[in-house]
Amino acid sequence: MGRMAQKCKQCGREIYFDGICISCRAENERNEILTLPQEAIDAAIHKICDEIRETEKLDKERHLFTKLLNYRDIDTAEIAKAAFEKRLFYPSEIYKDAPDDVLQAMLSMLKQDDIPSRLAGGLLLCLAIHGGEEVFHTFTELEKQPRKWQEKLYISPSVYATYGGWSYDGDGNALQTNFEKCYPMIKADANQRKHSPVKIGARTNEKCSYCGCTVVNLMEIDGRDSRLRFLGIDGNIKVKCCPSCVMNTDANLCRYSIDGESEIVYDSEPLNTEDYVRDSGIEELCSNSYILGESPVPPRYAADWEGGSSIGGFAFWIQDCDIRICPDCKKPMKYLAQIQWDTVLDGWEGNAYIEICKDCCLIAILHQQT
Repeated sequence: MGRMAQKCKQCGREIYFDGICISCRAENERNEILTLPQEAIDAAIHKICDEIRETEKLDKERHLFTKLLNYRDIDTAEIAKAAFEKRLFYPSEIYKDAPDDVLQAMLSMLKQDDIPSRLAGGLLLCLAIHGGEEVFHTFTELEKQPRKWQEKLYISPSVYATYGGWSYDGDGNALQTNFEKCYPMIKADANQRKHSPVKIGARTNEKCSYCGCTVVNLMEIDGRDSRLRFLGIDGNIKVKCCPSCVMNTDANLCRYSIDGESEIVYDSEPLNTEDYVRDSGIEELCSNSYILGESPVPPRYAADWEGGSSIGGFAFWIQDCDIRICPDCKKPMKYLAQIQWDTVLDGWEGNAYIEICKDCCLIAILHQQT
């Protein structure tokens, strides 16, 4: 006999265990980290460094590190020192604020021919997270003059760079693949949603030509709002897609104009043409009450399992960071937004990711899940 449905004791959501739901637990933990005084943060950083020095890994305190990084954007210089002493290169975010001596040592290691490819891959990720002019020049140098260890890597240094929010084109010109600011989507009420410059889910009168599902504007963004000036979008864009087919294609494409017009660009047939969402799912998706938060948050605020939906900053890539190449200009697109499916469609798994090429007025919508 299955467990009986009951209500989360905090939000009232239907769950099948006693207590509070996963989302509420994540929210409580986030609030706890957000209210930590600086002395508590300093103590936590010392604790993380101690574990690395004593065990040569970050295991027990890794969860704490991730939360402090995402919600408080801690300076990781001391952690990077401890990690480099033990030649620990995972998680790569440890090296976000690596001091110059550590940075130079890592760059020297990477330029060698005879290091193991696995070590080289770890170094590339760590350096990508750190970024900066010297890292950029080293990566472009490796593209022109590959080292022997690159033969065993499946992707180029330019792809590793996207984990840090940047890359470069075929001519070696630097490109940003992330927006520096991040705003969360927060729960409000239906009336507040009407006035929000960002909305998740809006019904259209179109039907998908493959599965018959109602086409939606998965996200509507009014870039003229003062909070969204960092996007450089002087108008209203609508991210149109079939929410059923987006789960079954490599990527959905949408051509937009800043006056709110958009159209789906079908470049491949979905793997499955069944309508999984149906009218009830469309109604649920389009009746959520998420609005744009009033204040910016750290760039990695949503880069976690329960990070929720957000605009800008960094995504939580469930599989791998996947910055697409614009099919028109052949340059890397820019990560724009993330939607955590189960916050707007009960029982759905994974995230939707929205990427944009402003030069070509093209958007890609990707889906990842475990």
